[in-house]
Amino acid sequence: MLFIWVVKACQRHLTRLTWPALASLFVGQYLFCYLVLSAAGESQLVGRISDFVYYCSVIGSTVGFGDLSPQTAIGRLFTAFWQIPVSVGLFGALMGKVIALVQGMLAKGMTGMGNYSHLHNHMLVFGWRGLQTEKMISLLLYDTQRAFERVLLCEWQEMQHPLPGNNWVDFLRISNVNDPAEHRRMALSSCQSIIIFARTDEQTFTAALSLAKHTPANCHIVAYLEDERYASLLEVHCPHIEVVRNLSAEQLSRSIQDPGSSQSVASIINPTLGDTGYALQLPQNISSLQYGALMRYMKLYHDATVVGISHHKNGRGMELNPVINTEVHGGMWLHLIGNSRILPEEIAWHEIKVAL
Repeated sequence: MLFIWVVKACQRHLTRLTWPALASLFVGQYLFCYLVLSAAGESQLVGRISDFVYYCSVIGSTVGFGDLSPQTAIGRLFTAFWQIPVSVGLFGALMGKVIALVQGMLAKGMTGMGNYSHLHNHMLVFGWRGLQTEKMISLLLYDTQRAFERVLLCEWQEMQHPLPGNNWVDFLRISNVNDPAEHRRMALSSCQSIIIFARTDEQTFTAALSLAKHTPANCHIVAYLEDERYASLLEVHCPHIEVVRNLSAEQLSRSIQDPGSSQSVASIINPTLGDTGYALQLPQNISSLQYGALMRYMKLYHDATVVGISHHKNGRGMELNPVINTEVHGGMWLHLIGNSRILPEEIAWHEIKVAL
Protein backbone atom coordinates (compact mmCIF):
# COMPACT_ATOMS: atom_id res chain seq x y z
CA MET A 1 0.00 0.00 0.00
CA LEU A 2 2.82 2.42 0.86
CA PHE A 3 4.55 1.69 -2.42
CA ILE A 4 1.37 2.36 -4.41
CA TRP A 5 0.81 5.65 -2.55
CA VAL A 6 4.39 6.73 -3.31
CA VAL A 7 3.98 5.87 -7.00
CA LYS A 8 0.70 7.80 -7.26
CA ALA A 9 2.19 10.79 -5.44
CA CYS A 10 5.16 10.83 -7.82
CA GLN A 11 2.86 10.61 -10.82
CA ARG A 12 0.71 13.48 -9.54
CA HIS A 13 3.64 15.81 -8.89
CA LEU A 14 5.62 14.90 -11.99
CA THR A 15 2.63 15.25 -14.30
CA ARG A 16 2.06 18.83 -13.17
CA LEU A 17 5.77 19.44 -12.41
CA THR A 18 4.99 20.94 -9.01
CA TRP A 19 7.60 22.69 -6.90
CA PRO A 20 8.20 19.57 -4.76
CA ALA A 21 8.67 17.49 -7.93
CA LEU A 22 11.10 20.01 -9.42
CA ALA A 23 13.07 20.21 -6.18
CA SER A 24 13.26 16.40 -6.03
CA LEU A 25 14.54 16.26 -9.61
CA PHE A 26 17.24 18.84 -8.84
CA VAL A 27 18.36 16.96 -5.72
CA GLY A 28 18.37 13.67 -7.62
CA GLN A 29 20.33 15.14 -10.52
CA TYR A 30 22.95 16.74 -8.27
CA LEU A 31 23.32 13.57 -6.21
CA PHE A 32 23.64 11.32 -9.27
CA CYS A 33 26.21 13.62 -10.86
CA TYR A 34 28.18 13.72 -7.63
CA LEU A 35 28.36 9.94 -7.43
CA VAL A 36 29.35 9.49 -11.08
CA LEU A 37 31.99 12.22 -11.04
CA SER A 38 33.39 10.86 -7.79
CA ALA A 39 33.68 7.41 -9.34
CA ALA A 40 35.36 8.98 -12.41
CA GLY A 41 38.05 10.53 -10.22
CA GLU A 42 37.03 14.16 -10.72
CA SER A 43 38.47 15.27 -7.38
CA GLN A 44 38.64 18.92 -8.45
CA LEU A 45 34.87 18.99 -9.00
CA VAL A 46 33.68 16.99 -6.00
CA GLY A 47 36.43 17.87 -3.51
CA ARG A 48 34.33 20.60 -1.91
CA ILE A 49 30.53 20.77 -1.83
CA SER A 50 30.54 24.50 -2.62
CA ASP A 51 32.66 23.92 -5.75
CA PHE A 52 30.43 21.06 -6.88
CA VAL A 53 27.17 23.02 -6.46
CA TYR A 54 28.75 25.99 -8.24
CA TYR A 55 29.94 23.77 -11.11
CA CYS A 56 26.53 22.12 -11.55
CA SER A 57 24.74 25.48 -11.49
CA VAL A 58 27.11 26.90 -14.11
CA ILE A 59 26.50 23.84 -16.30
CA GLY A 60 22.71 24.04 -15.98
CA SER A 61 22.50 27.78 -16.56
CA THR A 62 24.74 27.47 -19.68
CA VAL A 63 26.90 30.36 -18.44
CA GLY A 64 30.12 28.34 -18.81
CA PHE A 65 32.80 30.32 -16.95
CA GLY A 66 35.38 27.58 -17.63
CA ASP A 67 37.13 27.82 -14.26
CA LEU A 68 35.94 24.28 -13.36
CA SER A 69 35.66 21.45 -15.88
CA PRO A 70 36.02 17.64 -15.96
CA GLN A 71 39.55 16.37 -16.57
CA THR A 72 39.02 12.66 -17.19
CA ALA A 73 37.62 11.08 -20.33
CA ILE A 74 34.76 9.44 -18.44
CA GLY A 75 33.94 12.70 -16.70
CA ARG A 76 33.82 14.60 -20.00
CA LEU A 77 31.66 11.97 -21.71
CA PHE A 78 29.27 11.92 -18.75
CA THR A 79 29.07 15.74 -18.77
CA ALA A 80 28.48 15.88 -22.52
CA PHE A 81 25.84 13.16 -22.81
CA TRP A 82 24.06 13.42 -19.46
CA GLN A 83 24.84 16.34 -17.18
CA ILE A 84 24.54 19.17 -19.71
CA PRO A 85 21.26 18.02 -21.40
CA VAL A 86 19.51 17.11 -18.14
CA SER A 87 20.74 20.15 -16.19
CA VAL A 88 19.77 22.56 -18.97
CA GLY A 89 16.32 20.97 -19.07
CA LEU A 90 15.90 21.30 -15.32
CA PHE A 91 17.02 24.94 -15.29
CA GLY A 92 14.67 25.65 -18.18
CA ALA A 93 11.81 24.13 -16.19
CA LEU A 94 12.80 26.21 -13.17
CA MET A 95 12.79 29.44 -15.18
CA GLY A 96 9.44 28.50 -16.67
CA LYS A 97 7.98 27.98 -13.20
CA VAL A 98 9.38 31.30 -11.95
CA ILE A 99 8.06 33.19 -14.99
CA ALA A 100 4.65 31.54 -14.63
CA LEU A 101 4.59 32.47 -10.94
CA VAL A 102 5.40 36.12 -11.66
CA GLN A 103 2.87 36.25 -14.50
CA GLY A 104 0.25 34.76 -12.20
CA MET A 105 0.92 37.39 -9.55
CA LEU A 106 0.69 40.18 -12.11
CA ALA A 107 -2.47 38.69 -13.60
CA LYS A 108 -4.11 38.57 -10.17
CA GLY A 109 -3.43 42.25 -9.67
CA MET A 110 -4.70 43.16 -13.15
CA THR A 111 -7.89 41.07 -12.94
CA GLY A 112 -8.69 42.04 -9.36
CA MET A 113 -8.17 38.59 -7.87
CA GLY A 114 -5.38 39.61 -5.49
CA ASN A 115 -5.43 39.68 -1.70
CA TYR A 116 -5.00 43.07 -0.03
CA SER A 117 -5.55 42.03 3.57
CA HIS A 118 -2.15 43.56 4.44
CA LEU A 119 -3.30 47.11 3.69
CA HIS A 120 -3.80 49.58 6.54
CA ASN A 121 -5.16 53.11 6.68
CA HIS A 122 -6.29 52.93 3.05
CA MET A 123 -9.32 54.28 1.21
CA LEU A 124 -11.88 51.94 -0.36
CA VAL A 125 -13.62 53.16 -3.51
CA PHE A 126 -16.58 51.03 -4.58
CA GLY A 127 -17.71 51.28 -8.19
CA TRP A 128 -16.17 52.28 -11.50
CA ARG A 129 -17.86 54.97 -13.60
CA GLY A 130 -15.13 55.53 -16.13
CA LEU A 131 -13.82 59.08 -16.39
CA GLN A 132 -15.89 60.23 -13.40
CA THR A 133 -14.18 57.78 -11.06
CA GLU A 134 -10.78 58.42 -12.62
CA LYS A 135 -11.13 62.17 -12.06
CA MET A 136 -12.35 61.62 -8.50
CA ILE A 137 -9.32 59.46 -7.65
CA SER A 138 -6.92 61.95 -9.22
CA LEU A 139 -8.41 64.72 -7.04
CA LEU A 140 -8.08 62.52 -3.95
CA LEU A 141 -4.40 61.88 -4.68
CA TYR A 142 -3.76 65.55 -5.47
CA ASP A 143 -3.92 66.36 -1.75
CA THR A 144 -0.37 65.86 -0.46
CA GLN A 145 -1.59 65.94 3.17
CA ARG A 146 -4.28 63.32 2.71
CA ALA A 147 -5.08 61.07 5.66
CA PHE A 148 -5.12 57.79 3.71
CA GLU A 149 -2.11 55.98 2.25
CA ARG A 150 -3.47 54.06 -0.78
CA VAL A 151 -6.67 53.67 -2.78
CA LEU A 152 -8.22 50.23 -3.27
CA LEU A 153 -10.73 50.33 -6.11
CA CYS A 154 -13.45 47.66 -5.77
CA GLU A 155 -15.79 46.71 -8.62
CA TRP A 156 -18.45 44.06 -9.15
CA GLN A 157 -18.12 43.79 -12.94
CA GLU A 158 -15.51 41.55 -14.55
CA MET A 159 -12.84 43.88 -15.92
CA GLN A 160 -9.13 44.60 -15.99
CA HIS A 161 -7.45 47.11 -13.70
CA PRO A 162 -8.72 50.43 -15.12
CA LEU A 163 -5.76 52.47 -13.79
CA PRO A 164 -2.71 50.18 -14.18
CA GLY A 165 -0.32 53.11 -14.52
CA ASN A 166 -1.23 54.64 -11.15
CA ASN A 167 1.10 53.27 -8.48
CA TRP A 168 -1.18 54.50 -5.66
CA VAL A 169 -4.26 52.56 -6.81
CA ASP A 170 -4.89 48.82 -6.37
CA PHE A 171 -7.78 46.94 -7.94
CA LEU A 172 -10.06 44.31 -6.41
CA ARG A 173 -12.97 42.54 -8.08
CA ILE A 174 -15.66 41.63 -5.58
CA SER A 175 -18.73 39.44 -5.81
CA ASN A 176 -20.58 39.96 -2.52
CA VAL A 177 -20.04 42.85 -0.11
CA ASN A 178 -21.66 40.80 2.65
CA ASP A 179 -19.06 38.03 2.44
CA PRO A 180 -16.59 38.08 5.39
CA ALA A 181 -13.93 36.62 3.07
CA GLU A 182 -14.31 39.64 0.80
CA HIS A 183 -14.02 41.92 3.84
CA ARG A 184 -10.68 40.31 4.69
CA ARG A 185 -9.42 40.62 1.10
CA MET A 186 -10.10 44.36 1.10
CA ALA A 187 -8.87 44.84 4.71
CA LEU A 188 -12.18 46.43 5.64
CA SER A 189 -11.43 46.37 9.36
CA SER A 190 -8.36 48.61 8.93
CA CYS A 191 -9.51 51.05 6.24
CA GLN A 192 -9.47 54.81 6.82
CA SER A 193 -12.44 55.85 4.68
CA ILE A 194 -14.90 54.57 2.08
CA ILE A 195 -16.44 56.11 -1.03
CA ILE A 196 -19.40 54.29 -2.59
CA PHE A 197 -19.88 55.49 -6.16
CA ALA A 198 -21.47 52.48 -7.85
CA ARG A 199 -23.07 52.34 -11.28
CA THR A 200 -26.61 52.32 -9.86
CA ASP A 201 -28.31 53.67 -6.75
CA GLU A 202 -29.41 50.14 -5.89
CA GLN A 203 -25.80 48.97 -5.73
CA THR A 204 -24.73 52.00 -3.73
CA PHE A 205 -27.60 51.64 -1.24
CA THR A 206 -27.00 47.90 -0.75
CA ALA A 207 -23.25 48.31 -0.36
CA ALA A 208 -23.66 51.13 2.16
CA LEU A 209 -26.03 49.10 4.33
CA SER A 210 -23.77 46.04 4.17
CA LEU A 211 -20.49 47.82 4.91
CA ALA A 212 -21.71 50.18 7.62
CA LYS A 213 -21.88 47.37 10.20
CA HIS A 214 -18.30 46.16 9.66
CA THR A 215 -16.20 49.32 9.36
CA PRO A 216 -13.95 50.76 12.09
CA ALA A 217 -15.51 53.31 14.42
CA ASN A 218 -13.46 56.21 12.99
CA CYS A 219 -14.03 55.26 9.34
CA HIS A 220 -15.78 57.96 7.32
CA ILE A 221 -18.23 56.69 4.67
CA VAL A 222 -19.49 58.77 1.76
CA ALA A 223 -22.21 57.47 -0.58
CA TYR A 224 -23.40 59.12 -3.79
CA LEU A 225 -27.12 58.75 -4.57
CA GLU A 226 -29.17 60.42 -7.27
CA ASP A 227 -32.60 59.17 -6.16
CA GLU A 228 -33.83 61.22 -3.20
CA ARG A 229 -35.81 58.23 -1.90
CA TYR A 230 -32.66 56.14 -1.51
CA ALA A 231 -30.78 59.09 -0.02
CA SER A 232 -33.42 59.78 2.64
CA LEU A 233 -33.76 56.11 3.49
CA LEU A 234 -30.00 55.68 3.90
CA GLU A 235 -29.81 58.71 6.19
CA VAL A 236 -32.46 57.14 8.42
CA HIS A 237 -30.81 53.71 8.65
CA CYS A 238 -27.17 54.90 8.68
CA PRO A 239 -27.09 58.43 10.11
CA HIS A 240 -23.27 58.40 10.35
CA ILE A 241 -22.88 58.03 6.56
CA GLU A 242 -22.45 61.23 4.57
CA VAL A 243 -24.85 61.12 1.64
CA VAL A 244 -23.91 63.14 -1.45
CA ARG A 245 -26.82 64.03 -3.73
CA ASN A 246 -26.99 65.15 -7.33
CA LEU A 247 -27.14 68.95 -7.04
CA SER A 248 -27.43 69.79 -10.74
CA ALA A 249 -30.84 71.43 -10.37
CA GLU A 250 -29.70 73.53 -7.40
CA GLN A 251 -26.54 74.65 -9.19
CA LEU A 252 -28.44 75.62 -12.33
CA SER A 253 -31.05 77.65 -10.44
CA ARG A 254 -28.37 79.39 -8.35
CA SER A 255 -26.19 80.19 -11.37
CA ILE A 256 -29.02 81.78 -13.34
CA GLN A 257 -29.95 84.00 -10.39
CA ASP A 258 -26.41 84.71 -9.15
CA PRO A 259 -23.99 84.61 -12.11
CA GLY A 260 -20.69 82.88 -11.37
CA SER A 261 -22.07 80.75 -8.53
CA SER A 262 -21.13 77.56 -10.34
CA GLN A 263 -17.49 78.66 -10.49
CA SER A 264 -17.33 79.47 -6.79
CA VAL A 265 -18.77 76.05 -5.95
CA ALA A 266 -16.33 74.36 -8.36
CA SER A 267 -13.39 76.17 -6.73
CA ILE A 268 -14.44 75.11 -3.27
CA ILE A 269 -14.58 71.41 -4.15
CA ASN A 270 -11.72 71.22 -6.67
CA PRO A 271 -8.22 71.68 -5.14
CA THR A 272 -6.58 72.10 -8.56
CA LEU A 273 -8.34 75.44 -9.13
CA GLY A 274 -6.74 77.24 -6.18
CA ASP A 275 -8.04 77.81 -2.67
CA THR A 276 -10.49 75.09 -1.80
CA GLY A 277 -12.65 73.76 1.02
CA TYR A 278 -11.32 71.72 3.94
CA ALA A 279 -12.71 70.33 7.18
CA LEU A 280 -10.93 70.43 10.52
CA GLN A 281 -11.95 68.89 13.84
CA LEU A 282 -11.22 70.83 17.01
CA PRO A 283 -9.33 68.86 19.69
CA GLN A 284 -11.54 67.55 22.48
CA ASN A 285 -9.45 69.12 25.25
CA ILE A 286 -9.62 72.78 24.22
CA SER A 287 -11.79 75.30 26.03
CA SER A 288 -14.74 76.90 24.27
CA LEU A 289 -14.00 79.67 21.78
CA GLN A 290 -16.04 82.37 20.14
CA TYR A 291 -16.60 81.90 16.44
CA GLY A 292 -15.57 85.48 15.69
CA ALA A 293 -12.25 85.16 17.50
CA LEU A 294 -11.54 81.83 15.83
CA MET A 295 -12.45 83.16 12.39
CA ARG A 296 -10.16 86.18 12.76
CA TYR A 297 -7.27 84.10 14.12
CA MET A 298 -7.47 81.58 11.25
CA LYS A 299 -7.45 84.40 8.69
CA LEU A 300 -4.55 86.26 10.29
CA TYR A 301 -2.25 83.33 11.04
CA HIS A 302 -3.26 80.66 8.50
CA ASP A 303 -4.84 82.70 5.67
CA ALA A 304 -7.98 80.56 5.92
CA THR A 305 -11.62 81.62 6.03
CA VAL A 306 -13.94 79.72 8.38
CA VAL A 307 -17.34 79.51 6.68
CA GLY A 308 -19.23 77.15 8.96
CA ILE A 309 -19.30 74.81 11.94
CA SER A 310 -20.83 71.41 12.54
CA HIS A 311 -21.32 69.02 15.45
CA HIS A 312 -21.08 65.93 13.21
CA LYS A 313 -18.33 64.52 11.03
CA ASN A 314 -20.71 64.02 8.10
CA GLY A 315 -21.68 67.71 8.22
CA ARG A 316 -25.29 67.11 9.16
CA GLY A 317 -26.80 70.17 10.82
CA MET A 318 -24.02 72.45 9.58
CA GLU A 319 -24.33 76.11 10.49
CA LEU A 320 -22.99 78.38 7.77
CA ASN A 321 -21.87 81.91 8.59
CA PRO A 322 -22.86 81.76 12.29
CA VAL A 323 -23.04 84.91 14.39
CA ILE A 324 -19.77 86.17 15.85
CA ASN A 325 -20.49 85.26 19.48
CA THR A 326 -21.40 81.62 18.69
CA GLU A 327 -19.62 79.25 21.08
CA VAL A 328 -17.33 76.69 19.44
CA HIS A 329 -16.42 73.66 21.56
CA GLY A 330 -13.87 70.86 21.34
CA GLY A 331 -14.90 68.00 19.07
CA MET A 332 -16.80 70.24 16.65
CA TRP A 333 -15.85 70.49 12.99
CA LEU A 334 -14.73 73.65 11.23
CA HIS A 335 -15.39 74.07 7.52
CA LEU A 336 -13.00 76.52 5.97
CA ILE A 337 -11.50 77.73 2.70
CA GLY A 338 -7.73 77.85 2.36
CA ASN A 339 -4.83 77.29 0.01
CA SER A 340 -3.73 74.08 1.78
CA ARG A 341 -4.97 71.62 4.36
CA ILE A 342 -4.43 72.70 7.97
CA LEU A 343 -3.87 70.03 10.61
CA PRO A 344 -5.13 70.48 14.21
CA GLU A 345 -1.61 70.25 15.63
CA GLU A 346 -0.52 73.19 13.46
CA ILE A 347 -2.85 75.56 15.32
CA ALA A 348 -1.94 77.15 18.68
CA TRP A 349 -5.44 76.82 20.17
CA HIS A 350 -4.45 78.15 23.57
CA GLU A 351 -3.14 81.40 22.05
CA ILE A 352 -6.29 82.37 20.18
CA LYS A 353 -7.87 84.41 22.96
CA VAL A 354 -4.50 85.89 23.98
CA ALA A 355 -3.69 86.89 20.41
CA LEU A 356 -6.96 88.70 20.05
